[in-house]
Amino acid sequence: MNFWVRQLFLFLCFCLLIGNPGQANGEKLIDDFDAFVKKFDSKNCQECHEEIYNEWTKSWHSRSMASSVKGIGNFFTVGVPDEWDRKLTKAEIMKCLDCHIPQIKFATERLALEIADLMIGAKKAKTPVEKEKYLSKLRKLNITCYSCHNIVATRPSLGVLGEPEEGVIYTSNDVETDDHPTEKIPTLKRAIFCGQCHGVYAAPDGEKIMCNTLSGSYVHAYIGQGGKKTCQDCHMKKANRGHTMPGGHDLNIVKEGIDFTANIKYFRYGVGKWDPAVSINVRLENKAGHRIPDG
Repeated sequence: MNFWVRQLFLFLCFCLLIGNPGQANGEKLIDDFDAFVKKFDSKNCQECHEEIYNEWTKSWHSRSMASSVKGIGNFFTVGVPDEWDRKLTKAEIMKCLDCHIPQIKFATERLALEIADLMIGAKKAKTPVEKEKYLSKLRKLNITCYSCHNIVATRPSLGVLGEPEEGVIYTSNDVETDDHPTEKIPTLKRAIFCGQCHGVYAAPDGEKIMCNTLSGSYVHAYIGQGGKKTCQDCHMKKANRGHTMPGGHDLNIVKEGIDFTANIKYFRYGVGKWDPAVSINVRLENKAGHRIPDG
C-alpha cells in the first residue's frame, strides 16, 4: 500500500474512533429544542423517584442556566469574541455548558448556538418582560438526573470506566429495576465527581478553565491536612439534605461553615466633652472543607 494512502487510511480510522464528542456513547445529536428538553427532562424520573425529584427542584442544579445568565452571557459576548478572539462555536459554548447542562454534547452545532443566543438575549434584555421571554425557555434547561447519573457519571475515571452506555442509570447503591438498566459505580460517592465541575474544568478540546478553585482548596487545605469528609457528606448526607444539595445560597449551610463571633464594647472618649463610641471586634472561622466564598 502506498505510504500516503496508508497514512490517509490510518487518519480516517482515527477520526472514526474519535468521532464527534457529542456522539461519544452512540447517542444521536438533537437539533430541535423541545425534543432536546424532553429527552433529558428530570420529569422522566419523577414518577418512580418523586421524593428525589422534589428535592432536586429545590436545588440550584435545577436552575443551572437561568441563574447563570450574567456570567455565561459575559463569556459568550465578551470572553470568547473579544478576550480570546475566537468565533462562538459549540466547542467554545461547551466550556460553560458542559457543566451547566452536560447534555449539550448531544446538541447539534445549530442547537448549541440557539441555546447560547438565549443566554445572550437574557443578558442583554432591557426590560423584565423581554428578559422573561428568554428565561421561560432557559428554565427548561438544567442539570438533570440523566446529566449526573449517566453523562458525567464515568468521567472522573475516563479511560478506566470509559464512556457511559446510553440509557444506563449509574448509581452508588445496589439497585435493580425492570424500568431501566442500572450499574453501580463508586464515583458518585466521591468528591472527585463534584470536583470535575466545581474546580478546574478540562474542556473536550483539551483546554483547561478555572471558573472557581473550590476543589483545589478542598484537596490542599482540607484533605491535605487530614480531612476525610466528601462533598456528599456535607451537602447531601448531613441533615438528610439529599438532592437539594445546598451551597452558598443557603443560609443554614453557610452558618454551619462559618463560625461568627462579635465582641462589642461601648465607651466614651474626648477632651472636655465625652462622646459615645463603640468598639467591635469580629472573628470569623472557616469550618467548611474548602475556601469560602467559592463555587
